[in-house]
Amino acid sequence: MSRNVEIKAKVQNHDETVRRAVEISGKQPSILKQHDIFYESPNGRLKMRSVEENGVARTELIWYDRPDVAGPKLSNFNKFDVPAEILDALKLSLESSMGVKGEVRKTRTLVLHGQTRIHIDRVAGLGDFMELEVCLAPEETPEHGEQVAHRLREELGVGEEDLLTGAYMDMLKA
Repeated sequence: MSRNVEIKAKVQNHDETVRRAVEISGKQPSILKQHDIFYESPNGRLKMRSVEENGVARTELIWYDRPDVAGPKLSNFNKFDVPAEILDALKLSLESSMGVKGEVRKTRTLVLHGQTRIHIDRVAGLGDFMELEVCLAPEETPEHGEQVAHRLREELGVGEEDLLTGAYMDMLKA
């Protein structure tokens, strides 16, 4: 199972947050169009994610579990690429067995910085947000990931008052 430490926050200025992320990383961003279908999973969260990047589409099935608290939080997850030839059958099986909780559509600006994925998201129906995913090596502690996430959040100019607890799906349902 993979692990990361995540922070999610509201951003006040999307373009400025992207500018800072690019400046910090020294890398150009990727723009991803994402459509997530969340299922009524009995444990953690389960979503089918369709991603379009540079005209290339792919689909992933992602299960994750993390606490709904503000600030850095450990997330355990599994994900795998869904082959196109089984996509429709898998969607039907998941919908039939669990039911659909809802859908989230977003445009994600992705900037890679060291072991961290910086996401600056424009979420349909919600607004602009930032997620940091500090990917942990097996020997790294969650505390190390928290330190990295806090430092990067500060460098991006995102205040503690903007930290969020749940997933976009939870916010859309509220």
